[in-house]
Amino acid sequence: MRISTVAASVCLLLLLWTTIGLAQGVVQQIGMNGSVDFTQRTISATGIGAPGGPGGRAGIIRAAKMDALRNMLEVIQGIAMSSETTVKNSMLSSDVVRTRVEGIAQNFRQVGDPRYYDDGSIEVTIEMSLDGPFLEAVLPAKMGGAQPLSSAISGVVYTGLIIDATGLGARPALSPRVLNEDGQEVYGSSYVSKEWAIQYGMIGYEKDMEAAAKNDRVTDKPLVVKGLKSEGPNRADVVISNQDAELLHSMKENLNFLQKCRVIVILD
Repeated sequence: MRISTVAASVCLLLLLWTTIGLAQGVVQQIGMNGSVDFTQRTISATGIGAPGGPGGRAGIIRAAKMDALRNMLEVIQGIAMSSETTVKNSMLSSDVVRTRVEGIAQNFRQVGDPRYYDDGSIEVTIEMSLDGPFLEAVLPAKMGGAQPLSSAISGVVYTGLIIDATGLGARPALSPRVLNEDGQEVYGSSYVSKEWAIQYGMIGYEKDMEAAAKNDRVTDKPLVVKGLKSEGPNRADVVISNQDAELLHSMKENLNFLQKCRVIVILD
């Protein structure tokens, strides 16, 4: 009986570990106190409030939230904007962008309850959405308007695009590009509607093909292609074959899903 109970417990733990592993998304740690979940589309950070200040416990919690906010702004600045730049570059080059981003970050939400430590310090975790007002503030002002690379009028109509970029060292970004072997942009800010990009992000990221195929972003008939390499200092741009690029652009109808950001990249 005891052996059966132990075996059952082990099986349960293995099941839980498997479930947790499958549920993991593309999460990028930035700095020591924060991260970006590109699958769940959130930015999170932790902060610590030290004892001894005014206001008692409530004052310590306020201090912890302010520390978390400072850490969140550091995380935000470290997010790759493209394969060449980060959000920090955008904030440094425009006071308007910097002011808007700092204001949006102040609307963070607390995650869970504060954590109390023996030394009297208190830790809190906060988060904010990666999409919506934040993307509206940092994405390029001009987006969309590009014409298809292929002039073909016949082809297969797809509902989305999945790019398998595993093994390429590719990394997530807010405004990456998909290129063909000749360096031409197959997908990027010139092919999307800014309204859709603000709402959903330009690209969704997943850790495996099963999760990508089940993602409503690409619905029921996506084109699946294998990435050839990643490019740029931030390794955010992904190159696909000329043949796949031509297939993607062979029907104008396919540009409709590109415009609506129905693209997923699978990363390691």
